[in-house]
Amino acid sequence: MDDLLARALPEVDLRAVGVGGRAGSGVLTVVIDHPVRVDHDLCAQVTRLLDDAGLRDRYAVEVSSPGPEPPLRVTRHYVAAIGETVKVAVEPGAVPGAGKSLTGVLVAADDDSVTVETPDGVQVVPRSAVRRARMVKRAQCGE
Repeated sequence: MDDLLARALPEVDLRAVGVGGRAGSGVLTVVIDHPVRVDHDLCAQVTRLLDDAGLRDRYAVEVSSPGPEPPLRVTRHYVAAIGETVKVAVEPGAVPGAGKSLTGVLVAADDDSVTVETPDGVQVVPRSAVRRARMVKRAQCGE
């Protein structure tokens, strides 16, 4: 799907893809981002592109913006989030003391690992152990 979007809509950033629902009634959920904004017209363009690729023959399709807590999927997403608070779901037992997830400030990221400063110290997480990751919205004054 990355290649499909890159060819047709090069400024669209694929943030996440998921399939849910029951057998025979799957829903393909696609989260996109754009340097200017994600609006209804852009979501409709992506939906048409997925339809043209035959994906709507097999799935109901939902296309949306990443919202205030965008998912982190590829290295460039992690690098752009350095200095931000993130939540990283990890494979059980992959990071000693981390449990199922860890939350903290992302201090480094590359193709092999992400480094998160948590209240319990700095944790280096192999990218192969990351199940999901997202930025965490910071509370604003008055919230």
